[in-house]
Amino acid sequence: MELLFLPFFLAIVLGSVGRLIHARNAATWLNGYNTMSAEEQAAFDLAGYLKLQRRFFDSLALGLLLWGGWGSLVCSGLVDLAEADLDRYCQWLIPITLYWTLGGLAWFTWTYRDRLPSPRGLRFVAPGVLMGALILVSVLMWAGDRPSELLVQKDGLRIGGMYSTNLPWEQIVSVDTISEIPSIRIKINGFADGYSAKGYFKTKSGTKVKLFVRKNEKPILYIRRQPGSGPSNHTCDIYYSNEATRHYTQIIQAQPRLAPRP
Repeated sequence: MELLFLPFFLAIVLGSVGRLIHARNAATWLNGYNTMSAEEQAAFDLAGYLKLQRRFFDSLALGLLLWGGWGSLVCSGLVDLAEADLDRYCQWLIPITLYWTLGGLAWFTWTYRDRLPSPRGLRFVAPGVLMGALILVSVLMWAGDRPSELLVQKDGLRIGGMYSTNLPWEQIVSVDTISEIPSIRIKINGFADGYSAKGYFKTKSGTKVKLFVRKNEKPILYIRRQPGSGPSNHTCDIYYSNEATRHYTQIIQAQPRLAPRP
């Protein structure tokens, strides 16, 4: 799984934070402490704070290592999960990683706000920003993992939700169901968390496509569009996976010309 590296990467970064800053370089690198006057620095319990910070970041890193290690066992097949449980793990891999990291940082900056080396009036800023980031991540994950609704309308198709799009009938060349999407090389402008993929991506062959797919939803509706039928960033082919068979039947009933040729 391509996103499995994230817990390990964050664990290395967070585990390093508690060790990169120490008493000899705190006057330069410890935010807040480096702006104190000499008298304020002398009165601040630097040794106690650095010990507290190191213990917290080590705990944060350990949780990420355990989470990533469990994922490695799952993905290697050493832990056998039912398909539904594997899908659930894929869906929660990134959210739990980010909630653990951002939530832990928010808890630390709030719980120990009176021990942070920052002006008293600014000690609520860090937990506030982190909680705002946590809420933003939650909204993005919720919107990204929701199935996008496809509507068959009189003048064409509409796919709602995140990265919604309108598809006039005259722009659609054909519609078919397939078993797999093309191999993806890079995300251009979209959402991807290992479970859902929405927005614009580029395939390994260099073709830009637009995805509305979720893991293990089969078959996949393939909508081929007329090249150059509109703005360049809106004319790529589309892959859609939510109830593809039902939507395919509705589309062919509405526009029989879109059925693939035998």
